[in-house]
Amino acid sequence: MNEMADILIIGGGVIGVSIAYHLAQRGLGRIVLLERDSLACGSTGRSVATIDLLTFQPHAVELYAKSGEFFDQCDKILGAECGFVETGSIVLAGPPQESGLLAAMQKVQAAGVEVQSLSIEALRKLEPAVTLDGVVSASIAPRAGYADPVLTTQALANAARRMGVDIQQGRAATRLRRAGKQVFGVETATGDIEALIVIVAAGAWSGNLLRTAAIELDLQPVRHPVVALRRPPHAASPRHSLLDLTTGIYARPESDRLILLGSINPDVGYDPITPDDGAGYVHDEYVLWVMERFVQRFPALEAGELTRGWAGIMTISPDWQPVLGKWPDCPNLYCATGFSGKGFQISPAVGELMARLIAGDPKASKLLAPFAPTRFDNGRLLRTENEGQAYGLLA
Repeated sequence: MNEMADILIIGGGVIGVSIAYHLAQRGLGRIVLLERDSLACGSTGRSVATIDLLTFQPHAVELYAKSGEFFDQCDKILGAECGFVETGSIVLAGPPQESGLLAAMQKVQAAGVEVQSLSIEALRKLEPAVTLDGVVSASIAPRAGYADPVLTTQALANAARRMGVDIQQGRAATRLRRAGKQVFGVETATGDIEALIVIVAAGAWSGNLLRTAAIELDLQPVRHPVVALRRPPHAASPRHSLLDLTTGIYARPESDRLILLGSINPDVGYDPITPDDGAGYVHDEYVLWVMERFVQRFPALEAGELTRGWAGIMTISPDWQPVLGKWPDCPNLYCATGFSGKGFQISPAVGELMARLIAGDPKASKLLAPFAPTRFDNGRLLRTENEGQAYGLLA
């Protein structure tokens, strides 16, 4: 006899575990989560794990606001630490980005997020080592920061287990079982599992898994390298997390004088791969591209010591926005994938809203509607600027 579940979640990254936790809070029957390897071993565990509290996508504002509150109160909510470190996040903009930054700030302010404009003079006081060539405006979210992605996932998983969620690691879903318009379970190497509701939150493996049920979703796994730089002992480094829209890089402080750096330019450092290609290396050409732009802002750090970085894996959707909601031709199949580098920082809100959606909450349905998979068929891709031609990590 096949194993049975009321709700089956495929994927043990922070997204799948967050969904499991929030579903369990609502007492929605027997919940089983399958993870092909170990929790947080894919995109989640390799994330830079920044929590910026700012988005240029107006439909995503509440996802950022809700998640920011969760990370700030994680220890009280889950009874466990998520490793949150408050650094504040500064965004630098040149003339082409100035109006977009102002509009984004106004949207997140209206959602209750603490973010404000910075004059050039105030910016110099906050970051005295920075040079500001080409910068005309800036913003700061003082409560932003970063967390530990593995601690966060484990904290959510342990809370979910306490509420009865069955988390099975080392058990891969190899195929979705479909009959007509119903996906009624999955196949695994150790037996099938049947379920009333199936949720695909398998990150880079989501597209291949959906294809086993004749469902095509245009998702592209990419490799994203992260540069790690150790500052010289007496050199000043960024005090805040930094998003530099003028040069196309991000940076954030880490412990032991480390700074983590990378590209937010969608044409640099987002190389297509297959899900099983592995993480790979941080190539010299990418390091040079990132460092050239970083030392434009912090010249003293040109003497810093490069240490071992790493490459993460992201899953990019056609408009660089997540795919959240019910599959139109299979009313019991839900997707939470294609996060395009944003998944960790919005994972608490995604879990809550997906659980509310499955429970029939109309407000959650309305909030998630722009991210529904149907948008790729009806031409309603989520657009941000330049008449919809610009997509990327910050879109």
